[in-house]
Amino acid sequence: MSKAEKIYLKSPEWAKSLAVSMYGKIQYRKRYSGSYQQLLETVRSTHTWTTKKIYDYQCERMHNMLAYCYEKIPYYHKLFINHGLTINDITNLDDLKKIPILKKDVLRSSPQEFRPANRKLVHASHKTSGSTGTPVAIDVDEETYKLAMALLVDFEERNGVPFGARRATFAGRIIKSTDNLTPPFWKYNSAENQLLFSSYHLNTNTFPHYREKLRQFAPLELIGYPSAIYEIANHYHLKGIVPEFRPKLIVTNSENLLNWQRERIEAVFNCKVRDYYSTAEYLNFAGEDDEGIYHSNPLPGITELEPLESGEGQHKLIMTSLTNTAMPLVRYDVGDLAVPAPGNELSSGIPRLSEIEGRIDEYIETQDGRKIGRVSQIFKGVPGIKEAQIVQHKCGEAQFNIVSETEKNTLAESMIIENSKLRLGEDFKVTINYQSRIPRQKNGKFRFVLKTKQSSPM
Repeated sequence: MSKAEKIYLKSPEWAKSLAVSMYGKIQYRKRYSGSYQQLLETVRSTHTWTTKKIYDYQCERMHNMLAYCYEKIPYYHKLFINHGLTINDITNLDDLKKIPILKKDVLRSSPQEFRPANRKLVHASHKTSGSTGTPVAIDVDEETYKLAMALLVDFEERNGVPFGARRATFAGRIIKSTDNLTPPFWKYNSAENQLLFSSYHLNTNTFPHYREKLRQFAPLELIGYPSAIYEIANHYHLKGIVPEFRPKLIVTNSENLLNWQRERIEAVFNCKVRDYYSTAEYLNFAGEDDEGIYHSNPLPGITELEPLESGEGQHKLIMTSLTNTAMPLVRYDVGDLAVPAPGNELSSGIPRLSEIEGRIDEYIETQDGRKIGRVSQIFKGVPGIKEAQIVQHKCGEAQFNIVSETEKNTLAESMIIENSKLRLGEDFKVTINYQSRIPRQKNGKFRFVLKTKQSSPM
């Protein structure tokens, strides 16, 4: 937990509310000023682009980015020389395969090799949590960051929600201490007309407070983790209550949206759910259509589908940045798996995907019945961790399997314990178990959360 977070949690409610709105105004200027409007217009125009225009655009941007990487990025300059490649050897999307796939371990171990030597001020430095629980620090330039905002706004607008409409967010924000079960469990961001709800405090006893605030605010959109939105929907369902408001859209992200979650959410709120997939490395934005197919936008990056040897229709997602000059990644294995949609052209740089399978996080269950998703945040920013896995045998307890890059790390342990208590509660019991390796599944991935007894959706 950062010093600012500690100060925030110890502050009175009025100060927390003021801090949220002030921070919201700062973020609003960063996201929606300057070139944002022009980027949004470009995003809108891509929906009418022909296949040829998309292909030509990506080839041209790819050529420019590779030339930049060769000249400015140490890792790629060495890679081109060592493999006897020149920029002219890569003129179309198929030629990208001449470049070796970049693994996350390489990026994590030498991040400075992926930054330009004379880099300008970076707009943001973001640490990914990743489906493997392995954090990677990613720098992003201003244009790429604003493009990511424009892509989301465009997605919401095309699904009927105008910019600035009332929005309720259920994600990983720390609104207050997890053990403080006195309302409010939300904070209002006036800059974006957004009500931020805590995903860590919802249970049978606190649900009436969530319900009343949602009734008062009447959001046009709910957005956030599917596990968190499912939980609020399930409380309405179990109590036989029809929500007193009617959202026009529910947007889910950051976790896999499971079929039973979608069914319950749509039945309770009587509106459509639209999922989108994006990467913390700013390489892809794929929004879901009416048929459940994910369509990647051509602007942020090129996405390749690399078939798994095990078959079963699954493919690795290999991505190349077309915009981010602060830390460009070429043929980067993001660690996620996907299934291409029927009839998809595999050589396309913007594949259509029927399933994206790399973000399945199961719930962690607390002693008092709360179900907490997206618990990879517990390991976010903790130094010295190569991999992490959570194994839960019973409610209120879990074993954290850690693969450390060094010897036993006391500082890392204390941060992990602190983060887990912050999200799971002071009474949640954690055992840290160091391992040399975490076993994988048959498809080459490992489950971040393992539960010896699965909880059935109610």
